Amino acid sequence: MKFIKPLFVFLVFVIIATAILSLLMPTKQKLERSITINAPSAVVYEQLSRLENFNKWSVWTQQDTSATYTLSGNDGTVGATSSWTGEPGLSGEGKMQITGLIPGQKVTHSFEFRKPKRIDATSFFTLNEGSGSTIVTWNFEMATPRPWNIFNLFYSMDKEMGKDFEKGLASLKEVSEKTSGTAVVAPASFEVMQIDFPATTFAYIRQIVKWKDIQAFFAQHLPLLYEDAAKNNSFNGIVTGLYSEWDEKNQQADLAAAIPVPAGTKTNSNIIRITDIGASKALQVTYQGAYDRMGSAHGSIDKYIVEKKLKAKLPVIEQYIYGPANEKDTGKWQTKIIYLVE
Repeated sequence: MKFIKPLFVFLVFVIIATAILSLLMPTKQKLERSITINAPSAVVYEQLSRLENFNKWSVWTQQDTSATYTLSGNDGTVGATSSWTGEPGLSGEGKMQITGLIPGQKVTHSFEFRKPKRIDATSFFTLNEGSGSTIVTWNFEMATPRPWNIFNLFYSMDKEMGKDFEKGLASLKEVSEKTSGTAVVAPASFEVMQIDFPATTFAYIRQIVKWKDIQAFFAQHLPLLYEDAAKNNSFNGIVTGLYSEWDEKNQQADLAAAIPVPAGTKTNSNIIRITDIGASKALQVTYQGAYDRMGSAHGSIDKYIVEKKLKAKLPVIEQYIYGPANEKDTGKWQTKIIYLVE
């Protein structure tokens, strides 16, 4: 009996110490690794933003060749998921989801590990391109909720899993550099031309649209614009996008699907509007390739505006010379990007 009291005191001490440690210890573990890839950011982004590609170069896939993967949603867009089932001691069971995309710059994933134990994690890749190469930084954060976070004293994700992440990045480097030799990609910088934008009248339909739905928005509303223009015999130029806001936080844009029409055009449509954009000095870049890789083209104009101390005016104008309506090969799509300036 004389040992009961010391044992009780010891247990109380352990409980108090555990509670204090749990309050003091962080509730997540972090890991970060970087690598330089001799390929444009557009090539690397393609490997990171598509789950099908991710599953091919991921070191976890290579470790467990018995694992099976199921893709859901539109791969390469926010919300798409990849679920897997494999050996319990290797890959186990879980799901990853694309939660954020900034073309050519950043890709964010969430992870839900279900077996052998439940763990939630987030992962994001940042891409910084320069002189034909891209620095890729992989950040991974794993939740360790209280009171289990006290085990962070004895387990370091950085030490235990760091090599896996390094091998994964090395595999990404190999795949990207091989792909870069044959892929049609956007250059890191573009020639910015000064032009005189003529006064133009547009018929347009304007909405707030999620990035992933932009192409569908044009496909849905351009026929309405064509139909209305045909009634008035007023279609007068190239299919155009008028962008009044590009919201990276909410991944949406305030944009208008538009077509040029003669000055003075009228419409009886309930959803189509007419606007006049006055003549203006402007900057133009001609971009060739898929729309999800236009970030560098816009970035070149932004840089030029800063260097020349100019002031941009809205809307930003995109003229779709060749696109999905008349060309299946995305490498041949051509867009003129125009910023009005003063």
